[in-house]
Amino acid sequence: MSTVLDTVYAPIDLSIDVEGRTANVKIGELVESSGAPIISAFDGNPVRSRINLPNGFEYTYAEMGNGKTKARAGIELDLEDSYGQFNVLHMNQDGVIR
Repeated sequence: MSTVLDTVYAPIDLSIDVEGRTANVKIGELVESSGAPIISAFDGNPVRSRINLPNGFEYTYAEMGNGKTKARAGIELDLEDSYGQFNVLHMNQDGVIR
């Protein structure tokens, strides 16, 4: 590792609606990210897609969406129309709680 960045302390504003496939997060002036449903090119309506992992080690299911992120915190990112995943995690030291 050639570069170690300083720890940053900043307020976090977060809202997530897993079923609606929407999310917004802002971390100070460092990071802004949002998620939205995938929109059908055919009829313009939201498309609902899901990954179901009954024995998954991260989650049981995740809704798919469209992501957007801008980061200006040592590592710069500018992502448009990227992968978005919406899920609910119930975990402990042994993994996913079922």
